[in-house]
Amino acid sequence: MKILVQGDLGQVAYHVGDEAMAIAAADELRARLQAGIVLLTRDPGQTKELYGTDAIDTLVFPWPPAERSNHLDLVRRAARGDRTALPAQDSVWRVIDEVKSADGVLIAGGGNMNSLYGWLLYERAALGLIAKELGKPLVVSGQTFGPTLLPQDQQVLHELLDYAALVGAREASSYALGFQMGLGSEKLTRVLDDASFLVPPGSEDEHHPAGEEFEFPTGPFIAATFGPESWRDGTRSLAKLGEVLDRAVELTGLPVYLIPHVGPLGEEGLGGDHESHETVLAHSQSGRVRVCPVLPAPAAAALTVAAELVLTNRYHPAVFGLAAGVPVVALANDSYSDVRLHGAMGNWGVQDWALPLSSLAIGGFDLAIAEAWTRRVEIREHLESLRPQIRAVHENWWDAVASIFSATGVEAAKGLGDVVTLESDSEWAKQAKQQRVQFRALSGGIASLWTEWDDVRSQRDLLLHERNEALHEKERILGSRSFRAASLLRRGASVLRRVSGGRR
Repeated sequence: MKILVQGDLGQVAYHVGDEAMAIAAADELRARLQAGIVLLTRDPGQTKELYGTDAIDTLVFPWPPAERSNHLDLVRRAARGDRTALPAQDSVWRVIDEVKSADGVLIAGGGNMNSLYGWLLYERAALGLIAKELGKPLVVSGQTFGPTLLPQDQQVLHELLDYAALVGAREASSYALGFQMGLGSEKLTRVLDDASFLVPPGSEDEHHPAGEEFEFPTGPFIAATFGPESWRDGTRSLAKLGEVLDRAVELTGLPVYLIPHVGPLGEEGLGGDHESHETVLAHSQSGRVRVCPVLPAPAAAALTVAAELVLTNRYHPAVFGLAAGVPVVALANDSYSDVRLHGAMGNWGVQDWALPLSSLAIGGFDLAIAEAWTRRVEIREHLESLRPQIRAVHENWWDAVASIFSATGVEAAKGLGDVVTLESDSEWAKQAKQQRVQFRALSGGIASLWTEWDDVRSQRDLLLHERNEALHEKERILGSRSFRAASLLRRGASVLRRVSGGRR
């Protein structure tokens, strides 16, 4: 068998979470189907070297919203056999050939089915469209849907999900949005993030990074990951996080290791989370905060789950930590981040420790860290008590996915249900719940306005381009030899009419 797996692999800046979801999905399929896996990636060479898996160039869509629909139509024509639709060197032709010879297509988990990352949504929609045109089974796994979706993007998303045989939603809110789009329970399933068990509990040593030059921890430590501040909302939080980490060091007596999730592999101080972590470090006075390099996804996950406590404003440190029974305190930069972090924590019944950014300024994040540390044994026992049932649901999902591709007709995916929650009755938790409503409304409103403005701007740019093309064509025609000859004939005819008094 051969299965194509779409993820966000091989980006210019290595992204731990994006890579983790795709390779975890590939591992799950390989374990059940003994299938050959072909990964779609932006850097086939890097992907092959890192994971030893076949890889080809992924579909690439333009960023401007106005150009995406047109390109999707071109992909549709190409999938139907129109060799003039796109240039011969376009990656679409290799993808079409691979889909033709494949037994199925999997779109691995992610948080890009929204208008903020519309070009990624359309890349997935295009792959689904190719699968549909060629009659190949399609599964969409572990997704966040929305929360920001322009009407035209929701229509594209609906077409993709409508064709899929199975669709996994990784938050309750995404599950609800799927139902609003008309998906039924026979295909829509609540699932964990694909990468939840990338490093199964107890196997950390298999992936744990080694190397004295990086000073990896040899004793208990806190794992922290902080990405850039929200670029849409203009937030300023990184400096304050340096102070928060110092207080966490004083509280716990443990050092903090900053584990970046985005940036060049193995490099330090080169944009992405490196830059964020350097800012955090610059505002720390404890001397016990360390900066790590970007590690391949399995190693980053293994390092995270070896910690006593995880602090993060990124999604996948929370995913890794929760599945391994590590207490997590998360801080959401914006509404999009809050939907994902609150959802991931809610899957394990500890959503009170997912806070909106506004909690940082009033000390709520500090207090949540303090309570998580005080109750760390209780939290760990709670997570570990849920793991067998949640892991069983995770396994059942992948069994169902494998059955779609092998056409064995096993029992349908059951999906996650409600779990026992571990709550906090502290004031910081009550404030966070109250702030979340306004926080999501304000941040979500900014995101909606930004996407609408981006759409209008791209429409304007497209119209300006068309106008300039028309003007250029006009100048070309006016300057052509045939036009000049025609002009001479018209002038000659006009002179002749005047001389002859208008007689013909």
